[in-house]
Order: sequence, then structure tokens, then C-alpha cells
Amino acid sequence: MRIRDVFLLEAYFDELQVVIMDRLAQYLGQEVNDIPTDEFRMKIADDGFLLSFEELKAALEQMGAVANVDKDNITPKGKIPNDLAEPEEEPEAEPEAEAEPTIVEPVKPDVAGMAQDQAMSAVKDELPQ
Repeated sequence: MRIRDVFLLEAYFDELQVVIMDRLAQYLGQEVNDIPTDEFRMKIADDGFLLSFEELKAALEQMGAVANVDKDNITPKGKIPNDLAEPEEEPEAEPEAEAEPTIVEPVKPDVAGMAQDQAMSAVKDELPQ
């Protein structure tokens, strides 16, 4: 496979992930907990990505954005916050007892992404200007 083909394939999957996340955000903004799989596939097809159920399932599982995918329904993992929504007014909180400390997991570096960026800049440097 040529380098150009690899970059085109990666660009395709990057755009597919963006489209899937946008569609999931639309459903979650409507407070939908289970998304009909066929309806979701048709929405993705409207965006130019004709995927079989198996391809869609593999993409969703790789992204880690869903809790369950089957032939009937897609169950998202959590809610994507709606930045445009007005914040709800919170009642005055009572003084809390000592809060339990939270555990923060360390961020793992995206080695594959860094290598891809480095390879891409090296290829661009070699191209004639």
C-alpha cells in the first residue's frame, strides 16, 4: 500500500469518527437513550458513509463511545454536554462534610498519533514546494 493510500484511508476514518460523534451528540441532545441502529445507519449514509452493520459496530466499538451495539439499538455510554444550553439554577447547597478525594488517572500519550504526525510532516518536507 502506498503512503498516499494510507493517508487517504486514515483521513476517511477520521472524518467518519467526526460524523459519528456529531450524530451521537444530536441524539443525546434530544435525551434519547437508545438509538435505532437502522435509523442511525441511514443518518450516517446521508453524510456520505455507507456502512454495513458490522462496519458500524466495529467503528463504534473502536471509538469507545457506546455501551452496547446490536442489530436493533445503539446505547451511548454517557451524555455529551450541550454547551448551548442555559445552566440550570442550583439551589443553595448546604455545607458539605469533608469530601472524598477523587482519583485522577494519568493521561497516556497517543504514541501512534505522534508518530503519524511526525511521518506526515516528514513527507510534507520532502514534497517539492
